[in-house]
Amino acid sequence: MREERNADRILKNGSIYTVDLEGNQFEYEAMAVAGEKIIALGRSSELAALAGPDTEWMDLDGNTVLPGLSDSHLHASMTTELLFDFSLRGVEFDPDRTRADYIRAYQEMLRAYRAEQPEAKLIRGMGWNPVLFVAFAQGQPQAQDLDEVVSDVPVMLRSFDHHYLWVNSKALELAGIDRQTETPRNGVVERDEAGNPTGIFQETTAMDLLIRNLPGADYTVEEYKAGIRFYQEEFGSKYGNTLIFDAYCSENARQAYRELEESGDLHMRVKTSFCADPSLPEAQFNEMIRNKGKYCSEGFGIRTVKFFIDGSGLSFYLKEPFEKEWLAGLGMKEGYRGYIQWTQEELNETFLKLDTEGLQIHLHCMTDGAVKMAVDAFEYVSNFNDVSKNRHTITHLMLADERDIERMAKMGIIAAIQPMWAIADSMSEQNGIAMLGKERIQNTYRFGAMRKAGCRISCGTDFPVTIPPSPFIGMGTGMTRTITPAHPEYETYKGLSLGAEEEKVSLKEMVEGYTISSAYQCFLEDITGSLETGKSADFVILDRNIRETKPEELGNIQVKQTWFKGKVVYRKK
Repeated sequence: MREERNADRILKNGSIYTVDLEGNQFEYEAMAVAGEKIIALGRSSELAALAGPDTEWMDLDGNTVLPGLSDSHLHASMTTELLFDFSLRGVEFDPDRTRADYIRAYQEMLRAYRAEQPEAKLIRGMGWNPVLFVAFAQGQPQAQDLDEVVSDVPVMLRSFDHHYLWVNSKALELAGIDRQTETPRNGVVERDEAGNPTGIFQETTAMDLLIRNLPGADYTVEEYKAGIRFYQEEFGSKYGNTLIFDAYCSENARQAYRELEESGDLHMRVKTSFCADPSLPEAQFNEMIRNKGKYCSEGFGIRTVKFFIDGSGLSFYLKEPFEKEWLAGLGMKEGYRGYIQWTQEELNETFLKLDTEGLQIHLHCMTDGAVKMAVDAFEYVSNFNDVSKNRHTITHLMLADERDIERMAKMGIIAAIQPMWAIADSMSEQNGIAMLGKERIQNTYRFGAMRKAGCRISCGTDFPVTIPPSPFIGMGTGMTRTITPAHPEYETYKGLSLGAEEEKVSLKEMVEGYTISSAYQCFLEDITGSLETGKSADFVILDRNIRETKPEELGNIQVKQTWFKGKVVYRKK
């Protein structure tokens, strides 16, 4: 069906490829756009009737046009750290390095930054890797390691995965944190034998002890606005994103998004979430319910509550224990399988309350014990409500039992996956196998099993945990489950596939995950996510034909142009 008006532009001579909500794929040669809308798709000869004297004809030269891409789980507002913190990235795993070697490497980075910024009153860094320390009995680094370099001003270092903070003694002092400070029930405050904090805080509520009490720890609204603009220019629009789900951001970040939308500087649709804290009383959920209408525009909105069911590393929650030898090396008792952050009863009743009020639930579940608890809670809710209507979502899903995957599909629970993680690298082949054993590692990120069961898969990057946030690397990885040439460990792990052949998925399923399924997760499938008449003119012009590109070469794709609401917001230089 076509609208009776002249097109502002007609794209022709291309492969205009889209997947609809039912999973049907379509390919057109031409597409007509008027204002903010797509008004027709078909062949150039058919669309010529829509051309007027001012219509622009764009020759695609055989290249692919995709719907505007979506990232179903990332932390775009945290791009702010790339502007205002110094980087600790680049320290790679080396089996010959000692714990002291890794600490010295980070100390040198801090020393160099301090020399460049001698007047800094607060030093913020990001990107250090806690995984490098998990194999050592002494564990994570400590405040005293930073004190040796900087002791007169607070130092606060975020890990690359945002699950850890490493701070110096001055930061502990100014935040008022000492042996009397209680540890939040779902966080870790590492302590010495006397009970004094050692400088490592793990998981959101523990890290919030620092961020809430250390002046300047969080970014200002203006800093967040600069970071979000930087994300759009250098990452989001560059990789074709016109919709993102920012998986929880602070109140300052929410205000930054609102102001950018109001000023017309937000060139994508953004959805985000509140964050549930098990150390706070139930009244927090009443506040979320009251505030769900506070952010409700098409361009920026919140109707989601994020829960951490497990965390990272030793705060995974497994059905079966960590490997015996690995635990013994850490001086831990055999049988440890992590810990729960919520009781099952709390999840059951809270999920029912939120679902009844029309709020979506977004769950961080890395491992199978956490996934089971989440699915059990949704099954409880299904006794009272149609649990599928609020499009609840489980993200990460490194480990998930087949039966729980099937229950997710039955209840319409979305799997928000990060395809780029499904590779053999030092994280999986060294640390992962040591922690979980080869059999479990070879059964991680079971995309094929999810699709076979009937799960809707939405795709994301978890940026800036993963850099670059390329959907094309993700598509190639989901199809091959092998390391990309862009990865720093490519030469070591090239050609090594992670898991079974049946866990690989198709290009159609990857495009679906990065477009219409992510739009569905965000309740925007009627507006965007596919190329259909009447939908928003959100689309991406690639530098080649994606369907004629080998899976292992998809990561080389570049975006030539990104269009949002009928206007170009990125053009490759």
